[in-house]
Amino acid sequence: MAVHRQTTAPSWLLLHGFMGSHHDYDRVAKRLPGTVIVPDLLGHGETEARAGVGFDMTTQVAVLHELLHQNYSALLPLTIVGYSMGGRVAIAYAASYPADVLRLVVESGRPGLATEAERLARRAHDAQLADRLLTAGLPAFVLKWEQLPLFASQRHLSAVVQQAVRVGRLRQSPSNLARSLREMGTGQQPNYWPELPKITVPVTLLTGELDTKFTAIARMMLAQLPKATHNVIAGVGHNVHLEAPDRYVASLVREASYETD
Repeated sequence: MAVHRQTTAPSWLLLHGFMGSHHDYDRVAKRLPGTVIVPDLLGHGETEARAGVGFDMTTQVAVLHELLHQNYSALLPLTIVGYSMGGRVAIAYAASYPADVLRLVVESGRPGLATEAERLARRAHDAQLADRLLTAGLPAFVLKWEQLPLFASQRHLSAVVQQAVRVGRLRQSPSNLARSLREMGTGQQPNYWPELPKITVPVTLLTGELDTKFTAIARMMLAQLPKATHNVIAGVGHNVHLEAPDRYVASLVREASYETD
């Protein structure tokens, strides 16, 4: 977990994606004004599995709530920013504890799957991924993950950046990642689509132009959210903050009506 303090306000909570950690925001966090809190989500980074503590969405939201209220209550409400899996967590948190949220930023995220049939199919898919991870091993799994069409645009990044991302993934615990897939994958997440009209804080939806799947999902979310904007970042794919950190920071700051130095 990392905490960056520049001033007392504004305050941000940044939530990474699957196979990520707080280091995913190293190029972003120090450039945001105010205090930036970047935790590791359950099953990732420096978190450890504890007996009797699940990796499910309800537990993850409760852990974040405890973290914020025990250590950063003076900073509430704050802006919650989530990428991909972290975007799903951000939506769940906003639906569960709206008083803690000043603004919500969802980067390439979704509020779950709308039908039980979709959730069942996705749970089976995620279970297969978890089995493959434990059977083939983390290096082979990471190599296969990097080749997914969703991440094709990242192949144009510098070799240094690509290697840093790969090293971060290879530092993860295979057993914890497998549990995350099984317990907090998209198929296990509750359906938060009906909750979107109840999220009354300003919401920014961020997607990359080349990520047509999540750009389409964001458009559907935009129609359900009372106070939302959708920013499509040209020339990049699923991971906007990795592929275009300058434009990503500028978008966050602009939407939050904050000015950088």
